[in-house]
Amino acid sequence: MASSKQLHRFRAWRRRRFGVPGLQRSSPELSAWFQTPLGSAVLGEEKRCLDEQLEDLFGYHLLQMGIDPSIDVSGGSRITHRVTVAHQAHQQAVLSPLVADHRQLPLPPESVDLVVIHHLLDYSQAPHQLLREAQRVLIPRGHLIIVGFNPASVFGLVRWVARWFSDRALWRHQALRLGRLLDWLQLLDLEPDQVRGGFFRPPVTSPGSLRRLHWLERWGKKLRWPSGAFYLVVACKEVGGTVPVKPQWQAPEKPVPGFGASPLRRNKKQ
Repeated sequence: MASSKQLHRFRAWRRRRFGVPGLQRSSPELSAWFQTPLGSAVLGEEKRCLDEQLEDLFGYHLLQMGIDPSIDVSGGSRITHRVTVAHQAHQQAVLSPLVADHRQLPLPPESVDLVVIHHLLDYSQAPHQLLREAQRVLIPRGHLIIVGFNPASVFGLVRWVARWFSDRALWRHQALRLGRLLDWLQLLDLEPDQVRGGFFRPPVTSPGSLRRLHWLERWGKKLRWPSGAFYLVVACKEVGGTVPVKPQWQAPEKPVPGFGASPLRRNKKQ
């Protein structure tokens, strides 16, 4: 009995010390980190990679699910109806906000053309459910883009060491390996189309050092190094025997903010 209580206490201590913190804590801490020289450099590389992928993906509705709703990472998309999910009503959002639990989206099935998940899997305490919700709201042949921290990188190594000496949310995210994520996607009938990495510089905090080491980005992309601080995965929802159709957006009894507009017309040149 005593050993069972001690084991329970040890597990509780380990969750408090090394577990992923809730979004109420991690979201503001990550928002502040993205404004530092290192965080800004990482975010800049992420946006460049995202823009290259978004310019070739079209549709009527885009849903952004990020760790910080005040950051717009889907600005390179040609989809004009873009909505971001905020887990609290008072959070600032650059896009039309949808205040909801990421794990239980108040959206009908097969109603979104493109879902962008920006570091939310890293800080979700239920990543499987979050992916299931993203798959549920995607239309057949719709696309899902995931940006996450790469544990198999210098940044990941620093995280492993720093979490023993610091309880900052930055170092307490999920160590979600790329191979594991790809397995999860295939189980949900989400077929990976593109896999890329980015930010090949060491996680130094000096702006001058970050500028001098920028040449590593060029060589990292050219040689496809697997050691980038983040990975980007583009997956397509594969549903056998279905034909993608224009989603029917119907206003519920209580309209969801940002989703009251009718579907937008595609550009005839596309």
